[in-house]
Amino acid sequence: MFSKEEAKQIRQLFWHKLENRTRRIPGQKGKKIKWLFDDTGIKGIDLRFDINRERAIVALEINHRSEERRLKLYEKLEACKSIFESTYGGTLEWDYLYTKDEGRDVCRVYEEFAPADLYQQEQWPDVMKFMIDRMIRLEKAFLEVKDFLLHDELGQ
Repeated sequence: MFSKEEAKQIRQLFWHKLENRTRRIPGQKGKKIKWLFDDTGIKGIDLRFDINRERAIVALEINHRSEERRLKLYEKLEACKSIFESTYGGTLEWDYLYTKDEGRDVCRVYEEFAPADLYQQEQWPDVMKFMIDRMIRLEKAFLEVKDFLLHDELGQ
């Protein structure tokens, strides 16, 4: 359908437009949002946007290399599920064994928007609205439980 170069240009345009859209959020005063993403302060926990030909996902991903550590962090997060989801403002999908496209196993807590096709530009406004809103909420929920997760990280 698209050449590799065309697909790359569409992906780049999507992410560029998403970044520009964050500048129009009330209170941003034209500045882009600085998302936490992989700067959560806890090794092996990242916040992610993901979109493909089927769906868009906003996720908290536990991707520590050590399976034991990864599952321990997931169990710790799951122990405060009610606080996390209450702060998030909705129900999330909890998957302790999510296999990414490249075959790597991670734990994921996420919400998806489907159908959503990265290559259907007419869907972008709704997809971007979903992604921005849910990431703001996910960051807020993560920050609510971060100290609890970090406490364990420090071995205390």
